[in-house]
Amino acid sequence: MLTEMVKEEVHMLLGVRDDIDKMDVKLGDLKNFLADADRRNITDKTVQEWVGQLKRAMYEAADILDVCQLKAMERGSSTVDVGCFNPLLFCMRNPSHAHDIATRIKGLNKRLDTIKERSAAFSFINLGSYEDRSSKVHASHSGNTSRETSREFDRSGIVGEKIEEDTRKLVEIMLTEKEGNANIMVVAIVGVGGIGKTTLAQKVFNDETVKAEFDNTIWLSINQDFDRVEVAQDNHHARRGHTRR
Repeated sequence: MLTEMVKEEVHMLLGVRDDIDKMDVKLGDLKNFLADADRRNITDKTVQEWVGQLKRAMYEAADILDVCQLKAMERGSSTVDVGCFNPLLFCMRNPSHAHDIATRIKGLNKRLDTIKERSAAFSFINLGSYEDRSSKVHASHSGNTSRETSREFDRSGIVGEKIEEDTRKLVEIMLTEKEGNANIMVVAIVGVGGIGKTTLAQKVFNDETVKAEFDNTIWLSINQDFDRVEVAQDNHHARRGHTRR
């Protein structure tokens, strides 16, 4: 009995590299569906439920990766590549974390398989139940590869309770830390692409409690090749009540 358990454990850990690759591919495929769904005003309840399941699965993937990145940093690995799944492989070399991470990855892959199978049932994408806004999105981004974000927030594109819960938590943290604390607080919202990081930031920024608590709120959006002088100028203009762009 013990021998069989050991064999099963070894097989699971040996096969986890393939499971990581599968998870990466599945997430990439499903993110395309999610990006398209978020560009549309969803009215189909079944599709809303499906999108909610996908977002929760993507949160789980981000959580697994975050755990491994933290463990890698705790061990002094300064070369962790946050843009890929290298931290996962680091965790698999650590016996104290390998079993838990391998189990979570296998479970997530099963969930992703089910989610992908459900998407086929929709003949994704059947445009009959959507108001297609893709042309507007394309027009707003044409000629702009910097992918800057806006503080404006479209409520119609939000599906699922997770983002509402995270919004409440972030607002609570910000307001709690603000009282009697002269330090500047920085909150990083991280996760795989398409999971709703910008949407979460927009919801916190536009929260009525936040607006009432802070005298001034400024939304600054930068890309990887940002110019410090330009950002400072944008900040100055925003504080005066208007933006240059």
